[in-house]
Amino acid sequence: MVRMPRRQVFGFVGALAATSALPALAQTAFPSRPIKLIVPHAPGGNSDTFGRILAQKLSERLNQQVVVENRAGAGGTLASALVAKSAPDGYTLVVADNGTHAIAPTLYGAKLAYDVFKDFTPITLAATFATVIMIHPSVPAQTAPAFVALAKSQPGKLTYSSAGTGNGSHLTVELFRAAAGGLEMVHVPYKGGAPAIQALLAGEVQLTAVSVNTALPHIQAGKVRALGVASSKRSPALPEVPTFAENGIAFDGDSWLAIMGPPGIPADVTAKLNQEIAAALREPETRERLAKIGLVVAASPPEGLAEVLKRDVPKWGTAVKDSGAVAD
Repeated sequence: MVRMPRRQVFGFVGALAATSALPALAQTAFPSRPIKLIVPHAPGGNSDTFGRILAQKLSERLNQQVVVENRAGAGGTLASALVAKSAPDGYTLVVADNGTHAIAPTLYGAKLAYDVFKDFTPITLAATFATVIMIHPSVPAQTAPAFVALAKSQPGKLTYSSAGTGNGSHLTVELFRAAAGGLEMVHVPYKGGAPAIQALLAGEVQLTAVSVNTALPHIQAGKVRALGVASSKRSPALPEVPTFAENGIAFDGDSWLAIMGPPGIPADVTAKLNQEIAAALREPETRERLAKIGLVVAASPPEGLAEVLKRDVPKWGTAVKDSGAVAD
């Protein structure tokens, strides 16, 4: 029997081990298969349009397909709960928003099937958008302070519509009412944003709150009048419209879209996703496409999103409690 020198034996074993490890290393490379990006709302809205723009760019960067899947229901909480229980491998993500992750904890209470702090891995605060509070042209008030004075002179007579009790449009007006000194107005909830806007256009109500991209065509057509931007900064889409804070009515109704995954995603996968999503969002073409629907790119690190949650859950929770809204 021919004996192999000791040095050669170890060299052979080492080479064999390295060769055997190659398939395992290839299998763990991320991403090695399509990524599912769940949009928790019906097609056509802000989160859906955003998700599809991001999915296209991210697919190009990762050289791997990113598939958008719409799963509407219960204000986006059903899809969010599904993602929270998914495998923590980075292949299932959700387009979260302040409705699903800042309003829902208080609105749904014990009925909510997830904990926004414990059951998700923050990836990035992707984009922000302004909410505009607008009034019917028949209302004799040209500015926010003038409207406040009018409402105070007619307690309980002015009405406002929303996309539903506990919806962001409802709670944004609640923040405004509280900041203005407790305005007494009548809330008229509708089943969706479209009928709520139609009610304002028809003069059935005097006020409503909607996202800037939805408000823009009606404002430009002169069918409604923008009272103010319910956000911390003016919207690039409506630069001439002041924030309410600029008129001495200080409140922050900033809305946002974020990317999250289930808890326990490995740190390297989280970092990879954050890096590639941020790069995709910062591309000039992406910024331009998002700007057309009123979105401003944020592309924060994961900890930036975590800080937003810490700030917004109590803020929107207070608005929910003050409004008396309870989910069905």
